[in-house]
Amino acid sequence: MQTQPSDAATTAEDAFMQLMLAMGRRFRSRIDGDTVDPSQASLLYALKCHGSMRLGDLAEVMQLDASTVSRHVQQLGDRGFIEREPDPVDGRARIIALSPAGAASLKKSFDQRRAFLTAALADWDDADRERLRHDLTRLTASLGATS
Repeated sequence: MQTQPSDAATTAEDAFMQLMLAMGRRFRSRIDGDTVDPSQASLLYALKCHGSMRLGDLAEVMQLDASTVSRHVQQLGDRGFIEREPDPVDGRARIIALSPAGAASLKKSFDQRRAFLTAALADWDDADRERLRHDLTRLTASLGATS
């Protein structure tokens, strides 16, 4: 059953903002079996995509304050989801890497959220799903080009 928002969007921008708010609420909420907080999952995802790096570089990639990233790194390290090694260039610094346990936790988190999206799109036909994929890919590229 599809529902219409009580405040129907009149522009594509409004519709997108409504989507982002709805997705944000859903993806920030904990799901049974989550092993990491969704904000920590984004840190693990950054390491998966960009590879091992120093904390300052990770904060820059995530566009967050280094103190926030440091707190998440500490929590994830305590749980074995990241590994910290001495920086070969500067032994005083540490390189942060995604551990196998962190990769498994990230996969589980993404699989759970992907299942939510699959259920939401269950009554969409193949053409609608393909059009959505195409439009979201195009929008993602446009957003990347503006940053």
